[in-house]
Amino acid sequence: MHPHLVSIIIPTYNRSNLIGETLDSIIAQSYKNWNCTIIDDGSDDYTTELLEFYIQKDNRFSFYKRTENYLPGGNGARNYGLNLAKGDYIIFFDSDDLMTEDHIEVKIKSLLKHKVDYVITRTRFLHGSKCDFDHYYTFEKYEITLYNYLFQKINWLTYDTLIKATLAKSILFNEKLYTGQEYNYYSKLTAKSTHCIFIDKVVTLRRKHEVSKQGGLKNDKKAEIESAILKTWFTYIDLEDKMSITIKRKVLFNILDWCYLSGKTLVPDKSIFLDRLNENFKNGALKYRLMICFKKYLGRGYFFRQKFKVQL
Repeated sequence: MHPHLVSIIIPTYNRSNLIGETLDSIIAQSYKNWNCTIIDDGSDDYTTELLEFYIQKDNRFSFYKRTENYLPGGNGARNYGLNLAKGDYIIFFDSDDLMTEDHIEVKIKSLLKHKVDYVITRTRFLHGSKCDFDHYYTFEKYEITLYNYLFQKINWLTYDTLIKATLAKSILFNEKLYTGQEYNYYSKLTAKSTHCIFIDKVVTLRRKHEVSKQGGLKNDKKAEIESAILKTWFTYIDLEDKMSITIKRKVLFNILDWCYLSGKTLVPDKSIFLDRLNENFKNGALKYRLMICFKKYLGRGYFFRQKFKVQL
């Protein structure tokens, strides 16, 4: 008997060729008390027909089209799924990856045993090895804290967690972000609670795609910098009142440093950004403007960058 209901939330877009295998891996779970909500983000393949088949096959599945109350993209779909979820615990999953048979059981047993708010597990590539993401799971060196997550001393993947529903629902995915959304969500999670545990076991098998948003960024330095600025800036705004002055300065410095590299301000709220620089650094807005001006027209501005760095 499994009394605790686990809700699995899956956003999908044109994955009819892969999502069936994902759903089969969920049906095969050793832990049986789950429901799975799939949110379609505007697919034009045969996702609807396939999902209708799975719902008839297993009534623990439900399928919804993202409504206009949520912005297009996976984040809006996840937020809609959070609103619909009825379970005691939440698992975020993707429509092209696979669960090991004990995925839910490992997570729920560990959470209940240790009486924590959420658990973190491991992922490997479908045809890879346990060490595929070793650079993420550095918990033997660093504690799970807001600071360590913000500055990526530690990291994990979206589907590595199982979270108490009350906590998961108290945080929304930022629908303005198309990359780095998990960074924003889990920064907010660690700001609310670090009462969690890492379970050193692989329970998710990730497909490796030739083309992905994240992979595409690595081949486009400008897009990579812009993505880093956006996810960090939105996270700063979300968590500003929970940050110490030290953390604020470090986060703002990272943003201005990326702007320095690009030679222009890529922050969407430039006036607010300049205000925050003034609040946290002496003559921050002036030094920043001079730094960007020197970089843009003279190819340098390192002197002003260093003026910020010495205040960290």
